[in-house]
Amino acid sequence: MFTKNNLKALLILLLVAVFIPLHQADAGVFSDIKLWYQEKSNINQHARIISGEVKTLYRERKSIQSFAEGASGLVKAYQAIKNKTSKASLPQLLDIARSITNVVNGFQNLAPKAEAMYKNSQASMKYFAQMADKTDTIQTAKNKIVVKSFSDNRVNKLAGANGWTRVFDSIKSNPMNIFKWGQLQDEYKLGKIEAQYPLKCAQIAFEASAYYFAARDSIQELLGIQNEIKGIMGGDLSALLNMGSTVSKIQNSGSSIEAIGALAETAATRVSKRFDELITIQNEYVATSKSYNEKYNKTATTSSTASAPVAKSTVATAKTSSNTVTTGSSNASVNLKTAMANYQKAYEVYVELSQGGSAGQAEMNNAISNLQKAKQQVEQAKAQQAR
Repeated sequence: MFTKNNLKALLILLLVAVFIPLHQADAGVFSDIKLWYQEKSNINQHARIISGEVKTLYRERKSIQSFAEGASGLVKAYQAIKNKTSKASLPQLLDIARSITNVVNGFQNLAPKAEAMYKNSQASMKYFAQMADKTDTIQTAKNKIVVKSFSDNRVNKLAGANGWTRVFDSIKSNPMNIFKWGQLQDEYKLGKIEAQYPLKCAQIAFEASAYYFAARDSIQELLGIQNEIKGIMGGDLSALLNMGSTVSKIQNSGSSIEAIGALAETAATRVSKRFDELITIQNEYVATSKSYNEKYNKTATTSSTASAPVAKSTVATAKTSSNTVTTGSSNASVNLKTAMANYQKAYEVYVELSQGGSAGQAEMNNAISNLQKAKQQVEQAKAQQAR
């Protein structure tokens, strides 16, 4: 039997065996491993919160893109009447009035969700911000936004620390696993990709919140003239007679209009890029988890840091009463909408089973197989649509 001291000695030998060959091991690696191991419970709790809020934000990506397009249209309409020496025509004013209405409505649609995301994840963002190693400055034509962020090196170190917690847990559960180098490498690999997910979610939450508050400040002037614009749009005689005053207010709001346009465009592009990065991590996690389960007959991960990754689907689907998802043959011809719906359902089933911890190996293998088939369907449907 291994005593507690023997186990500690083995863990130390394991670290030495891995890190001594590195000529210049970063001392910070050891502190990160210690931090992650001691903070596992808190990290998992905050990871679930921030991942859930980012998942909600992911569902609003079409609204974000629509807001950006509306803001771009507003800037173009404003350009036509920005010259105060020329008289704006009624068609021009109606055009900019419609544009302002679209942007304000788009913002008012997103604002409650953005406020909720920030409020619900504020404590978790603060928690992960303590682990961040840099600030990013996002410069637009009218705004300078400073946000917390993780460098790629920092993400790798923190994610690697979670890999080591899986290695330690494996040895604690069975000290003889210290001699199973192949399995320990797989534990490390799975733990690393697992931890990258909440770190990317934290990065998205940092940036999205910063964009939201900057946009909120810039849109206040537009909200101030919204009633006048509604009157013009509705044909109100008093509003039409005071159109000159409204035009002057719009012209004086040029800085806010241009700021909104630049912010919306930059935010939509950057957030979309971050979501693409998140999907890549998700897909890597699925592939790594499948390989791990097939090798070691596991039904659930030991240290579940990544909680319910976002499925790459534009279709919102209701939960089914069964854990069985019919995807059909991977070679079957399906339209993109159906294929993406199948992928969403298959992923929901996989997450439910893997996080539940009570599924048998056969059930897990079936869920993974369905997920792979659904992914192939999406790829085939995209290829067909591109022809």
